[in-house]
Amino acid sequence: MTQTPAPAERPVPDSGGRRPPWGSRRVGRWASVVVLVLAGVAVLALALAGVVGSNGASATRPRPSTSGPPGDSATPAPDRDQQQLDALTALLAARRHAVLTHDRAAWLATVDPRDPRFQNAQGAVFDHLAGVPFSDWSYQYVGRAPDLSSQRRRELGGEAWVARVLAGYRLRGFDTTTSYAEQDLTVVRRDTQWFVASTSDGGTAPQPWDLGAVHVARGDHVLVLGTAAPATLRQYATLGDRAVRQVSGVWGTRWSRKAVLVAPRGQHEFGQLLLRDDAGLDQVAAVTTGDLGGGSGAAEPSGRAGNDRVVINPAAFARLGSTGRRVVLTHEMTHVAVRQSTTSAVPIWLSEGFADFVGYSGTGVSRRVGAGDLLAQVRAGHGPTHLPSSDDFDPTRTTIAPSYSASWLACSLIADTYGTDQLVALYRRAATAPTDGSAPDPEQQLESAFRRVLGTTTAAFTRDWLRYVNRLARP
Repeated sequence: MTQTPAPAERPVPDSGGRRPPWGSRRVGRWASVVVLVLAGVAVLALALAGVVGSNGASATRPRPSTSGPPGDSATPAPDRDQQQLDALTALLAARRHAVLTHDRAAWLATVDPRDPRFQNAQGAVFDHLAGVPFSDWSYQYVGRAPDLSSQRRRELGGEAWVARVLAGYRLRGFDTTTSYAEQDLTVVRRDTQWFVASTSDGGTAPQPWDLGAVHVARGDHVLVLGTAAPATLRQYATLGDRAVRQVSGVWGTRWSRKAVLVAPRGQHEFGQLLLRDDAGLDQVAAVTTGDLGGGSGAAEPSGRAGNDRVVINPAAFARLGSTGRRVVLTHEMTHVAVRQSTTSAVPIWLSEGFADFVGYSGTGVSRRVGAGDLLAQVRAGHGPTHLPSSDDFDPTRTTIAPSYSASWLACSLIADTYGTDQLVALYRRAATAPTDGSAPDPEQQLESAFRRVLGTTTAAFTRDWLRYVNRLARP
């Protein structure tokens, strides 16, 4: 994510991505709490087979639940349970086909005909997503949600239960893996046919098209979509293209050089997409979020992101000056590039510090100005004693700007001492997963990278960094 700077032209660094409905290996790690946001609770999808696969065919269905469909007082026979799952399979397949063929009537044919209000709401959702360039739309069945109450069953007036599914999609020309969002779909039987009767009887992670009409703008390298005004999306596209070029100049061109930006109308929608309340969000101008590759049918090697989204907080972003906006988007684009081309997480100070290093490059912002918040703390006797950790980047716990500044200065010191190429080499080495398949330890991998790439140690570098920060703080 990216925080809001104090002075209008002084952007303060950000953090990376978490997984709210949209992702897994986060960049900075707070985004990780927020990266299950644009993709959904995809971790559940790894454990259970789907109903409608990404290839459009019926996937292997999970065995019927022994507890039976919610709302039944007695456990139903297995064949009845399987019949319900078969009906759900057909229903989800029809909804998938309707989206991919832009068939509004077919979409509405899956909706409960006895509820005109829900019919209208579902028609609006279909209209909202009509302009989004999907290359795929799919569903995966996870299991049965908690039972409906007796009153709710009476309201529906028919045999009904709640299916927990992962709704997935890919954007044409940008995604190599599927983004998932969890949905609880209430299905009801009318005579011999089943329909979707509600999406609000359980937990459903909102997507942009659930919040309003989605507009789309394209740049040379980026796709921008969201409920914000079309003119705003075009501005973001211009900034995004510039950010792609700047990142490639430092990190290199071994990534797709493409990105998707999501532009909600306001901070509340920003929080909804990240499954967060508004607490602390005024410090966050943008968040990078997405899933790891390597899942079933994924095109990306394990550990590489294939569906990242840069979600912009319009309230915080609008408070930035032109330099601040440039730094913010370049920072987030750095996360996108790194996540596409590495296979393991690194300590958060390196992730966020490197993103800020790239973001500030060429802006003319001096380190004493850019890190003024941190240096003021040092002069007051409250300077850092260690490199920033994950807790230092949690906006619900603390003011995060000084942690970004500290991380930026750490990466700047490496570039000053060893060169920018060696800073990039250090990052790439630390962010490469072990070839023996063992679980990577970010701290150990960075220690090894320090020794092999720079000929030093984490402890020695930390001492050098602390001396550097104190020297900058002197009048």
